[in-house]
Amino acid sequence: MRKLLLGVAIVVLLGVLSGCGAKVEGGRVVVPIRLDEAALRALVDLAVKTYAARQGSNPLTLEVQQVTFLPPETVVIAMQAQVVGGVKIAGSAEMRFSVQDGLPRVEITRLEIPGATISEAMLSELNALLSNLLQEQVRRAGDRVTLREIAVEADALVLKVEVQVAR
Repeated sequence: MRKLLLGVAIVVLLGVLSGCGAKVEGGRVVVPIRLDEAALRALVDLAVKTYAARQGSNPLTLEVQQVTFLPPETVVIAMQAQVVGGVKIAGSAEMRFSVQDGLPRVEITRLEIPGATISEAMLSELNALLSNLLQEQVRRAGDRVTLREIAVEADALVLKVEVQVAR
């Protein structure tokens, strides 16, 4: 009876894993993690708030308005920026996502805010903040988890993580 229950449990678990897009490959499970518009918006908001807190006076203030996913690797962010004098203007950013040494890497390839000066140092710091926030999420999962692939789909950023199953 125990073997039957264990067999049923394994079949159900495999069904659930395959239903969420997970694949089992030789002691490893590959699981896709989908970050939809709300999750990506929260990530960008946190990076901008962290950046602004580090700036002290005259911080950058941005509000994400819309996230557009452009497969295979690009995300476009439409935003409102508050510039000197409290004036709000429309801006946009384009980001690319990749995997480097098993960790996510984010690169802002274009940031346009009319009337604002965007320095290379600012772009570098924002890239590092965004990358570090995603990397922190992967590291929290433990040393048995490795990011295998990252891709932009029509409605989400998808991170495929590989989990080594203990033997």
